Amino acid sequence: MNEATLASFVSTLDREDIPDDVAARGSLVIADTVGVILGGASDPAVSSLTRRWASQNGGQATILGTAGERTSAYRAAFVNATAGTVLELDEGHRFAAGHPAIHVLPALLADGESSYRSGDELLTAFVAGYEVAVRVAEMVVPLADGVHPHGVWGGVGTAAAVARLRELDAETTLDAMRIAANYAQHTRFEAATEGATVRNSYAGMSNLSGVIAVEQAEAGFTGLEDGIARHLDSIASGEPNRDALADELGERWEIERGYFKVHAACRYTHAVLDAVETLAEAQELDAADVEAVSVETYPAAASLSNTRPKNALQAKFSVPFAVASALVTGDTGKLSFTDDALTEETLALAERVEVTATEEFASRVPDERGARVTIETVGGESVSHAVRAARGGEHAPFSDADLRTKFEHLVAPVIGAESIDGLWAAAREPAAPRVLTALTRA
Repeated sequence: MNEATLASFVSTLDREDIPDDVAARGSLVIADTVGVILGGASDPAVSSLTRRWASQNGGQATILGTAGERTSAYRAAFVNATAGTVLELDEGHRFAAGHPAIHVLPALLADGESSYRSGDELLTAFVAGYEVAVRVAEMVVPLADGVHPHGVWGGVGTAAAVARLRELDAETTLDAMRIAANYAQHTRFEAATEGATVRNSYAGMSNLSGVIAVEQAEAGFTGLEDGIARHLDSIASGEPNRDALADELGERWEIERGYFKVHAACRYTHAVLDAVETLAEAQELDAADVEAVSVETYPAAASLSNTRPKNALQAKFSVPFAVASALVTGDTGKLSFTDDALTEETLALAERVEVTATEEFASRVPDERGARVTIETVGGESVSHAVRAARGGEHAPFSDADLRTKFEHLVAPVIGAESIDGLWAAAREPAAPRVLTALTRA
């Protein structure tokens, strides 16, 4: 059975089994994810929850981006994953149509910190959990209409990663994965487009439920036969492709097919923002020069057409706002998608952005998710630029230096510029969880 093969792969994976280039990619994803968690730790709702939990009881797991506040591993996994989601800068995977890393790393850091695991153990478990998360996603993608991918398949990857970190056997690992599939959330994509910030905690709940699933399996709870597919069946749009769970397992490493993000908005906006950035630089344009903007793209991106978002989350899922904010602020980072960025100037420009789905771009999905942006200037000129696929993936990868720059921008305001080198180096090794979490103190 494919799910049993996958569990066996997880339980027997050793550090020596991971090719050097895959290990290097894994450590880069870990570093990027740590940076994104720190960048999101100051979100008001995340900060409020952190204060509540830190004051209620002690624990052995660090809440990243604080002065060393600790809580239980369960709560740390939840709140750190939530912090890593709020900025919409977390690493993703186009064939999973979601974000594997943020469903895996927070739980590993929380569990590994309290159990004194090594850096090699962390990396091995992280790669194992990532591979499981993506393959489970590939089994059920596309999801049913209206389902948000966060919180659906990620918990199975969490459970696999934690099971590997605890060196559980294949049978117990399989039960943990099956149990975690039972905890898949019935998430709604409308939460993002309507600005309901419960969406930011979908990955947090997956991290929490994945850890609990491992605890249950260790205690003797068992999972449903063929449980990964059967529990997720109702969330998929069609029959689960069980063969995806073991296809080229150990030969094709899914972590190498992921993408990184530098625009602090939904990935569906990224090809559009790349095109806007190119035009603005080449034509020396800013918001005052723009009369109207026309965007042609694929259907999922074109559906993000709200011109007047009411909060930061809604803004991150609005192509018109993303275009307008990029032109007004000259940037697409963290500060361009906050509540303070929802200015009348930006919203007025967003109302002059028209978004259309075309067959040209629809036909290329999922291999390429592109866009064409045409800007009409107040002087009567028209300039256009097309992007076949957003930067950050295999079509146009970022360099390590690019990601280090992103890391600095997110981390420096939290832990200080003088501490960046140490944390980056520790994440790239990667160091033991206790070392990593200690270096994230504000």
